[in-house]
Amino acid sequence: MSTTVVTELFARPGRGDDVAKLLLEILGESLEHEGCEDIRILRDQDDPDHVAGLTRWTERHDYTDYLAWRTAHGFTATFEAMMTRPLVIHYYDEAFQGAGIAARNR
Repeated sequence: MSTTVVTELFARPGRGDDVAKLLLEILGESLEHEGCEDIRILRDQDDPDHVAGLTRWTERHDYTDYLAWRTAHGFTATFEAMMTRPLVIHYYDEAFQGAGIAARNR
């Protein structure tokens, strides 16, 4: 079963665009990392300085290995310089997924 990871980034005021842009710049490498199944970058509609990554990995250790790799290459420090607090990371097992009526009527 895949692991869904939600990573929240709380940017300094006015730096949400910078955080989102950097995430998009490194997206290609991230998608090619071992165990990466899916990545979505999200922006909070009410707080543009709150950015999140919604990712799915084959196993939890795939994400932790990826994060360790990013940290070793300096990207974690780059993000931390733009944030008001450390990354908030949550790991989830999927209990259910289904398409709603709007998706079924496309």
